[in-house]
Amino acid sequence: MKKLRSSLAAKICAWVLTAACLTAAGISLLLAAFGWDGGVYRSGGAGFFDTSYAYSAMYRFAAQQVEGVYQGGGDLEEMETFSDSDRCNFRYCLTLEDGTVVSSTLEDGSAGASVTYLADWGDGRGYEIRVALKPDLPNHSDDVYRAWQAFRFVEANAWQVMAVLAVSAVLALLLIVYLVAAAGHKVREGQMVLAANTLDKIPLDVYTVALGLLAGLLLAVTVEWNLYGADLLLSVVLPSAALLAAALVALAWLLSFTTRVKLGKWWRNTVIYRVLRIVWRLLRRAGRGLRDVCRAAPIVWKLLVVTAGLLVLLFILGLLSYESGAMIFLDFLLCLAILAAVGLAGLQLRTLQKGGEALAAGDLDARVDTSRMFWDFKRHGENLNAIGDGMAIAVEQRLKSERLKTELITNVSHDIKTPLTSILNYVDLLQHAETEEQKQQYLEVLQRQAVRLKKLTEDLVEASKASTGNVTVTLVPTNAVESVNQALGEYAERLAAGNLTPVTDFPEDGVTIRADGRLLWRVLDNLLNNICKYALAGTRVYVTVAAEEREVVLTLKNISRQQLNISADELMERFVRGDASRTTEGSGLGLNIARSLTELQKGTLRLEVDGDLFKVELRFPKV
Repeated sequence: MKKLRSSLAAKICAWVLTAACLTAAGISLLLAAFGWDGGVYRSGGAGFFDTSYAYSAMYRFAAQQVEGVYQGGGDLEEMETFSDSDRCNFRYCLTLEDGTVVSSTLEDGSAGASVTYLADWGDGRGYEIRVALKPDLPNHSDDVYRAWQAFRFVEANAWQVMAVLAVSAVLALLLIVYLVAAAGHKVREGQMVLAANTLDKIPLDVYTVALGLLAGLLLAVTVEWNLYGADLLLSVVLPSAALLAAALVALAWLLSFTTRVKLGKWWRNTVIYRVLRIVWRLLRRAGRGLRDVCRAAPIVWKLLVVTAGLLVLLFILGLLSYESGAMIFLDFLLCLAILAAVGLAGLQLRTLQKGGEALAAGDLDARVDTSRMFWDFKRHGENLNAIGDGMAIAVEQRLKSERLKTELITNVSHDIKTPLTSILNYVDLLQHAETEEQKQQYLEVLQRQAVRLKKLTEDLVEASKASTGNVTVTLVPTNAVESVNQALGEYAERLAAGNLTPVTDFPEDGVTIRADGRLLWRVLDNLLNNICKYALAGTRVYVTVAAEEREVVLTLKNISRQQLNISADELMERFVRGDASRTTEGSGLGLNIARSLTELQKGTLRLEVDGDLFKVELRFPKV
């Protein structure tokens, strides 16, 4: 199917077949409409002589006689002779408005349907001409006879025409669906890709207007050439061809629009979007410029501008005060307002100055009261307060970082030094061993310490990869309950050996999360390994899985064997262990690796320490 969507030959064939199916459907639709007009598919019709085409042909004949015979200089004798001959398929009856027959070729055998045409030929009298078709249609060379043959074809093949219409319409629809699905797909360097062709790179609104004008022109041609005109070529074939061309133009626009939608952000390739984006950028730059000018202006200049405005107003009021005593009072009030504003600004500047001096002296707890400040004074005061908070946080983080670095170096040195010292000592003992039994014992110790050192190195490498994200992650729907059960099954013997009883609480139907099964197992492995090492013997280990609205929560709780005199945040650091004496085996990397791997799976890991209760909570996105 992919090859079919990207095959150029298949698309060309689909276009050709679509045009053919639309042509067949259009012709079938015209024939069906012709048959419906004459009563082929409904009751009450009188056949061809009762169709709109027949009425239109009779009306045109009446108009031609009026224009040709009476206005063109003809006479009634020529008119009668022509109507009686086999060269004419029409009969007529010309009467005055009082009912007097002037000329007539109508007979009782004429077709029942007829039309009446009223005219005034300038002699002061009104005329009425009634026209009917000859039932045998002796002239086999005009359009009326050919239309009659087409109607007979519809009568003889009524349901075949409808079948062709239905089949061609369905095939055209299926081909259009294929073209829409295949739009934009191409093969480049042996791979199927989405790419725009030359027409798809034209701005969409320009492309739409161009194709819209072309389709409108074609539809105008269709409307201009009446479906029941005198010439079949102009009245049927050309309008049908124009209508087909308009449909193909519409299909071309649909496929181009589909390609743009598949490529994404289709609205960007439009002139309207580009113009609006330019206008928006100009407005945004103008707004930012005005904002920056206002913000960048020193407070002194802002005060000067405000003061200058007040003084200008004061000057205007002073000019008016010569004629009004009220103006003098307003002038006085304005002067008081200026003095009050300048005084208030000076007080707030003094408050800010004191706050800056306190921070400069090292008082990070100093605060500027901004509750009664306004405008730039308040913003500057808040900035001074934020500086104090930020400096206090920075100092605290710096101290914590230095402490953790010191502990990290101490812990790493201790964890690496212990197995190395044992290896060196037992190598010396092995060299001076006297019996084979002693050699075997020393070799066992050497192997155990070497494995411990190897495990420490592997954990260190894995922690580095996990923290830097240098791990391949494949997120797929994963059954959380099955994963936890599998992990508990793997640790069943170690839990039993430690006299630990697992207590589980899982949903009956299970719950699905989006995670990497391999990394999820590594997280559970580290957590259960910690439980086996540090949990108090004879206690229970609680493992629960709970589904919330958008997340799934995995919780593990146990009682610690050692006293937990360390915070949860510190336990998450590298080479930090709950065993402060570091007498148990382990690198102190398990929790740090588990958190990094959980975050790589778009989840979170959170620790809680409450006395000797150790709780780990894992949260993963719910599918």
